[in-house]
Amino acid sequence: AELTFVEVLQKMRVHLTEKKYTQIPQLSSSKPIDLNEPFQLVPDTATGTKRALLIGINYTGMQPGELTGCHNDVKNVKEYLMNEHGFKEENITVMLDDNVHESPTKANII
Repeated sequence: AELTFVEVLQKMRVHLTEKKYTQIPQLSSSKPIDLNEPFQLVPDTATGTKRALLIGINYTGMQPGELTGCHNDVKNVKEYLMNEHGFKEENITVMLDDNVHESPTKANII
C-alpha cells in the first residue's frame, strides 16, 4: 500500500526511535504539498531508467567539524532506493569523501 507523506514521516520517526536516534524527521518544500497524498519518490508517469546520485560528506580529517553519519546515510538511502523503488545498483552513483569512492568534488558532480 502506498503511504502518504505524513505516514512516511511517522514511520521514519518510529524507525529512528527504535534505533535510539533522537532526530525528528521533517519535510520542507518550496512548493505546496498535500501531505495526505501518496508519497512518490518516482512518479508513476516517469519513464526511462531510474538514476540516483548520492553524496556523503563527513569532512573526514577536518577538525573541528568532522561528521560521522553521512556515509552511513548514503548506504541506507542506496539500499532503500534499490529495495523499495527498484533502482538498479549500476544506476546509482555514490560519492563519498573516504578515499575509496569517487570524491564529491564540483568537477566530479558536474
